Amino acid sequence: MNHWKNFTNDRWYLVKYLLLHTLVILIVISLQLRFAGPGELTAFDFELWQLLLLPAALILAVMVPVLIHNCVHRNLRPRFLNFIAGELAGYYVLLSMASFELNHLMHHSHPDSALDPHNPHRRNFLNFFFANNFAGTRVVLVKFLESHGDTFYHRRVFDLSVVIHFINVPLRLASWFLLLGPTLFVVLFIPSYLFHMFVFAHINYVTHATHADGRTEVFNFDSNLYYRFVNFFGSGVYYHLNHHHNPRFYNPKRGASSWIFIR
Repeated sequence: MNHWKNFTNDRWYLVKYLLLHTLVILIVISLQLRFAGPGELTAFDFELWQLLLLPAALILAVMVPVLIHNCVHRNLRPRFLNFIAGELAGYYVLLSMASFELNHLMHHSHPDSALDPHNPHRRNFLNFFFANNFAGTRVVLVKFLESHGDTFYHRRVFDLSVVIHFINVPLRLASWFLLLGPTLFVVLFIPSYLFHMFVFAHINYVTHATHADGRTEVFNFDSNLYYRFVNFFGSGVYYHLNHHHNPRFYNPKRGASSWIFIR
């Protein structure tokens, strides 16, 4: 399945795709509610030992988004695994694979420009953090209108896909809440997700620079304990310069993999 090709060829593709996701998530939630035991949705039973789960939560916050990122670049083998693993990983990052893919491919196609959803130029980190995590639809709209025509009708079609996309986010959160229960949702999922948001905003913020003369530069980072931690569990994700040179390597720090299932 080529989300980019389908998106540019079919103006209704995102709407249909996201409606299917909504239906699937609603079915999952209905099953979770059906089998939830009495009191499971309200009981908050925190114990100190549960803090031992935090390291695992931080590791997942790096590994799972790296997986969907690599699935977007088709770095798993055989090829069909990218769509299965990508959608499963997307459940954690609260995004469908297509939404992630369209946004990320705009970053690769138009780095450090007005069409780059992750362009940090002239932004402080706090401003960029929210733009990076919540404001990626503008550049995708530009590509949509370029493909289908800038008309009132097409803008409303795109707006509908955005509405369905953002309806999916709280539905996915509800599903995680039902799966984990109140305690693990607060102790495990929320810290994990917040760390994920920080890491992937920080990667795009520090690894790209636009100089006073207009020249742009991309960097690799592995210089301190934080970078080494994230690179170890995140398959070299802070080697962003290497990634832009060749996005077809699962681990841009190491290059081509000898393992049969990854590039």
